[in-house]
Amino acid sequence: MESLLLQLGGLPLHPLVVHAAVVFVPLAALLLITGAVILRWRWLMPTAVLTSWVATGFSILASQSGEALGHVIGTPQQHGELGEALPPLMIAMSVVATLTWWLRNNSSRLIKGLSQLASVGLAIAAVILVVLVGHSGAVATWTGKLEAAGATASSASNPSDTAPAQPAATQQTGFTMDEVSHHNSLDDCWIVVDGIVYDASGFGARHPGGQAVIDGICETDATAAFRGQHGTGGSPNAQLASLELGPLAG
Repeated sequence: MESLLLQLGGLPLHPLVVHAAVVFVPLAALLLITGAVILRWRWLMPTAVLTSWVATGFSILASQSGEALGHVIGTPQQHGELGEALPPLMIAMSVVATLTWWLRNNSSRLIKGLSQLASVGLAIAAVILVVLVGHSGAVATWTGKLEAAGATASSASNPSDTAPAQPAATQQTGFTMDEVSHHNSLDDCWIVVDGIVYDASGFGARHPGGQAVIDGICETDATAAFRGQHGTGGSPNAQLASLELGPLAG
């Protein structure tokens, strides 16, 4: 089942269904608020109910596909937590929208008023949450990448600029694990993967799986942890390669 949620047509499924959720959740909320509050627009309520359930389906699919993708490339902690909160909220909104529509001619004014108020409150909450989910995902995806692209472009346009000198050990026999052990904090973090030393200092803040993951592997041989999570290909390996310092001394 997880493989079906991972990709569609050779592309990750998660970004595709996320865009659907981003469209349908605010649309459902707008239709629900309009149909519930404005008397002459009550005819929108059946459409609002249907759209709410469609948006609920897409929010569930987005959450499940995001979890499947996270098993491959890691899940940004805040984005994952917010994404998991969206389906329950959408289910609640859809249920209340359905009740509001059903109660339009079958209840007292007080009950109808309470159901309308609940509909509006849940609709507003859904819009706020989907914005937060989208923003956290964008931050996790793009933070640091534009700066890195700009630095690469700047280096290409200024060939006289030279890269910072590597530590002297890389010019000799390589680094020792004793040297690696002295770099054991998020701001000064070295790790070893497949006999290569990498400088992951500051990378925890933009790591999709959260900085606690990086904090836990500083100063260690993280080969098993890294390969077990990411394998040998894809974006995580490209990011790792950009942090390379040099070989581990035999």
